Parts: sequence; structure tokens; C-alpha cells
Amino acid sequence: MKKITITNYFTVVMKWRHFIVRNVFIVSVLAIIISLLLPNKYTATATMLPPNLEQQAMLGMLSGNIPTGLAGLASMGGILPGVSTPSDLFAEIMGSKRIKGEIIEKYNLKKEFKTKTMIDAYKALDKITDIEISIEGIVSVNVTYKNRYLAADIANSFVEELDKFNTETTMTVGKKYRIFIEQRLKDTEDTLTQTESALRNFQEKHRTVALDVEIESAIQTIAKLKSQIILLEVKKGALSSSSQYNNPYLYDINKELRELKKQLSKIEFGEPDTTKKEFGAGFSVPFVKLPEVALEYARLFRDVEIQTAIYGLLTQQYEQAKIMELKDTPTVQVLDKAQVPEKKSYPRRSLIVIFAFLFSLLANVPLIFLLEYLTDIKTRPTNHTFATRFSSDLSSDFVALKQFIRKIFVHKKH
Repeated sequence: MKKITITNYFTVVMKWRHFIVRNVFIVSVLAIIISLLLPNKYTATATMLPPNLEQQAMLGMLSGNIPTGLAGLASMGGILPGVSTPSDLFAEIMGSKRIKGEIIEKYNLKKEFKTKTMIDAYKALDKITDIEISIEGIVSVNVTYKNRYLAADIANSFVEELDKFNTETTMTVGKKYRIFIEQRLKDTEDTLTQTESALRNFQEKHRTVALDVEIESAIQTIAKLKSQIILLEVKKGALSSSSQYNNPYLYDINKELRELKKQLSKIEFGEPDTTKKEFGAGFSVPFVKLPEVALEYARLFRDVEIQTAIYGLLTQQYEQAKIMELKDTPTVQVLDKAQVPEKKSYPRRSLIVIFAFLFSLLANVPLIFLLEYLTDIKTRPTNHTFATRFSSDLSSDFVALKQFIRKIFVHKKH
């Protein structure tokens, strides 16, 4: 067997050099033509800062008002299950059909994209849109399209529609919360009037005007705990009516409620462990073990203190709810508004031509060796008995297949 050296390979390359140059030239020219025919596309980018603490709390209130397209989301860093950060939720909202639908209608994108249905328009908009979140939580909306002005408008509209959705939903939640607090405030006002009357009647009947300092201190502590419990229950009711049952804010409220009720029970009924002399907050006698008249007066006085404290807290919450209902300040902090791009982002014609040149050059090398081998088989078949026999067998099989097919068609005709 003749030993093959690098000189043999070089000889083959030189023999077929004109073939290689011609193919590389043709492919490169075609790449240039195709790259010139490709339309220019421009990328416009709008960026937003991550939500601040106030906005994150607002997002917790909105968890039951997310568009239906996001119903499958599970926790947004403790706000929605399945979404890890508030920035992720912003990205998911912008990717919802509600936001995309507004943008499609605003710029008549069905006509622009030449689509017949909204589903196709959604898909076309998704193809030109890329929403990214950096490690720092900054949200970027990138829109790449052949119309540079429309690309900038669409990118900015994603941010505007997100802010519009957040504002509308905040106002809706604020209205629900305001109505809920308003009713509780009215009920508390009525209860306060009744407890004040009951206390006044008791004082007039028993000529009682004061309590022991320790008992009065215990009552003030009870009133404070009770008012906090009522306020948390009010918040729980408001959240339950406008949120998902598994909202982690509800979980935190329930946890705090259990702890406050535990402290209240210690003051009113004492410690379960009778070996302890104190029953909570440093008081020596459980509330229920006071003398009968003193207990009745203490209860009435306690009710007045509780209702007064609750009324004060609810009044504050009512004012906050009214502010939330009317609040229309921006909910999105824009870092950079999308500007009309000056340079195209696609196609990168030089890269296309260079890639085509290198690919054609590399592809032609194995091709010329294959052609050289086939040529050698034809000129010197005695040196390639295996290839000759394989080619002959393949030709025989092909002829046999043709005859078999011909027989089938002749049989069908008869």
C-alpha cells in the first residue's frame, strides 16, 4: 500500500484549487446579496427600577387582581407563589394578554403584522419583544423591529400600560378597602356609643368612678391588645375579599393574631401553670377573679377603652384607604425611556459574509477529497475493487427495484 503523506493532500488541494476558489467566491457573493436583501431591524430599550417597599406592599394587596393570564403564578418573593421577585411580577404582567392586547389595539398591530387573528398578533408581538431582568432587579423591555419609531413606541407602551394597570388596580383595591373599613367604622361607632352609655349607667347606679391603678393598667393593656386584634381582623377581612386565600400577607396576619390572642388570654384568664404568680404583663390577679362589682365595672370600662382604641385605629385606616382609592401617582420608576434607535441591530452583514466565506472554505475541503476519490475510481478501477463492487451491487439493486415497481403497475392495469 502506498503511504499517504501531507504532500499528497497538498497536491489534491492544488489540483482542485480553481474549484475551491470558484465555490467560495459564489457562496460569498450570494451571502453578500442575501445580507443586502435582509431588512434592517432596530432595537429600542426601556428600563425600569425594581419596585420599592411601598410598591411591594401594594403588589401584595393586588395579588387577587392579577390578569387571568397570570392565574397560574404561584409566590412573588412572598407575594405570589411561583414568582421569585417583584421585578419578576412586573415582567409577567407585561407579558400578559391584557397588556399586549392594549398595545396591539393602540398601534393597530394586526394590520402592521399582517395577521388575521389576535392570537397571531400576540405571537408576532412576542417575537419582537424581549423582557429581561438583571441581577439587581432592573427590568428591561427590548423591542426589535424594522420600524425604529414603532419599536420605541411599543417599548415605552409596555411600561405605560404596566403603570396604568397598577394604578387602576390599586384604586380598585383602595375602593374595596375603603368600603370595608367604612362599614366597620360605623359599627364601631355604634358599639362605642352603647358601651359609653352602659358605663355611665353603671357609675350612676353604683357610684363608682375609679378603678385600682393596677386594674386600670391591665384594662389599658387589654384595650391595646384587643384593638390590635380587631384591626388585624379588619385587614384580614379586606384581604380575604380581594385576594387569593394563600396570600402570604394573610399568613402573617393569622400568625400575629394567634400571638396577640395568646397574650390577651393570659391577662384575662391567667397562666395555665398555677405555680406562676403573674399572668402576663406583670399583673398579679387575673381579670376574671376580680370581685363581682369591680369585675362588672372593669368590663364596662374595658369595653369603652377597647372601642375607643379601635375607633381611633379604624379612623386612621379609613383615611389611608381613601388616599389609596384616589391615588394616581406613578407606580413604575422609569430608569431610561426608550429612544428611537440610531443604529440598526440586525442584520450584521459583515458577520454573515465572513461566516459564509469560512463555511464554504471548510466545506469544500472534504468535498474535493471525495471528488478526487470518485475520479480515481473511474480512472483506475482495479485499485478500488471494493468501491467498484459496491457501486456495481448498488446499480443492480436499483435496476431490480425499477423492475419490481414496473411489474406492480403492469399488474394493476390488467
